[in-house]
Amino acid sequence: MNDERLQQGDYFANHARARQFPWTLYHGPLEKNLADFLRQVSAEHERGEVLVVGCGLLHEIDAAPSGLRFHVVDIDARAVEAVLARNDVRITGGTVVEPETPIDQSLHATHRFAGIYAKEVVEHVLGWPAWLAGLRRALVPSGRLWLSTPNYGEPWLPALESTILEVIARRDGFSRKDIHPTRFSKRTLSRGLVSAGFESVTCSATATRLALTAWARAPR
Repeated sequence: MNDERLQQGDYFANHARARQFPWTLYHGPLEKNLADFLRQVSAEHERGEVLVVGCGLLHEIDAAPSGLRFHVVDIDARAVEAVLARNDVRITGGTVVEPETPIDQSLHATHRFAGIYAKEVVEHVLGWPAWLAGLRRALVPSGRLWLSTPNYGEPWLPALESTILEVIARRDGFSRKDIHPTRFSKRTLSRGLVSAGFESVTCSATATRLALTAWARAPR
């Protein structure tokens, strides 16, 4: 087996963990909140197109309202290829984008989206203020945004990351110490979204207190 196939196996194994215990303690509440978001977008734009930023394997499309359509972007071509290989008629296309580049610039979009979501992405973006502003510009007026990110405003996740999760990471050949270069609390994420021009911003911690979810709208 060559290096490329080994890397691909690792990539898909990492994404599959999201639906395995104990990882579901973190990801389960996010998927439920995201499903609520997609239902809200569908209620406002029954045939709306949703931009998925950092698509991974697009597990959540299985529970999405049937009328929505999805365009996916990711910095990893394997993720985009895997999603397009589903041959799901709801998937309108996929784009490999450059890290740190605002999404509206990466897509050279001539149209905008009814909704955008980015699950566990913003913590990897160093220039996140400009990146968030790019998401706003890619939405239709009053279009909806959903984000999730690790919760660094409370002590529980940092404690886990420096102990149990670090042991697991080192067993798998890497370290978590620099895995999230940008760390948000509920307050900093809310302020960042407002500064980027979003309205109706709400930010909440999940029941486990390990992650944050944020909803926001583009101006009318």
